[in-house]
Amino acid sequence: MTSREYESRETNQSRNEGSSSNFFWGAVIGGVVGAAAALLFAPKSGRELRTTLGSQADTIMDKTVSLRENVVAKSNELASKTSSISQGIVLQSSELVNKVKGKTAQKDEGNTDSEGTFISIQSSNESPSAKKSDSNDIKKKLEETQKAFDEEESKVKL
Repeated sequence: MTSREYESRETNQSRNEGSSSNFFWGAVIGGVVGAAAALLFAPKSGRELRTTLGSQADTIMDKTVSLRENVVAKSNELASKTSSISQGIVLQSSELVNKVKGKTAQKDEGNTDSEGTFISIQSSNESPSAKKSDSNDIKKKLEETQKAFDEEESKVKL
């Protein structure tokens, strides 16, 4: 495929993506114009028409205010839920990081008698491959936690 054909396809795709939003706005504008035309050509006197338009405008304003209040309430609720979830993830990930740091520090120091250290309940003749798989599991858990944290953080920023 030549570069010209490729550029032509990209242009057509971008036109198609924009056409759906153009159609939506056209439908909205058409609806408004149609409603205005129906009101203006209705068999009512000017005073009755103004009264009707005023009452409909008041109704629309009331609905808009209630809709705005609902949106604000829902967005605040969503923000608080997202904040609490992200705080929970931060706490869990920091605890996990501290546990991993504690295990690595314990391996470096060789202390098994101090308070708060890890005591193995498996036999002492555990194979090195089992220890390696444990560290791989911990690394996988850390990566999953980091990924989840990054996803929640990006959601909060949006």
